[in-house]
Amino acid sequence: MEPNKVAMIIRDVDNQWEGLRSSLGLGLEMIETDMFLIGEVSMPEDRVEGYKENLEFLKDELECQHFTDSQANVEKWGFFEYMSFDDMAKKLSEYDLVVPF
Repeated sequence: MEPNKVAMIIRDVDNQWEGLRSSLGLGLEMIETDMFLIGEVSMPEDRVEGYKENLEFLKDELECQHFTDSQANVEKWGFFEYMSFDDMAKKLSEYDLVVPF
């Protein structure tokens, strides 16, 4: 069975880039994918521009939603929607597959 709706939960700072790229890959396969980022984004300077471009493409072209429990991410990156950790947990029941990073 192929999932119709996937949640990517990115918690590990070392996997933020990989989680974003995996979300992009699923979106390009036309699988509805939303990203949940726990904590603040910590991106090496040489990946900041690519991170922003991928966030923008996911949101604008693939209609992927980006949720975060950090208001700092909303302010710094501009593509995230704030959602409390508890509300994230409740929302996960809407997905066919939850992938932790």
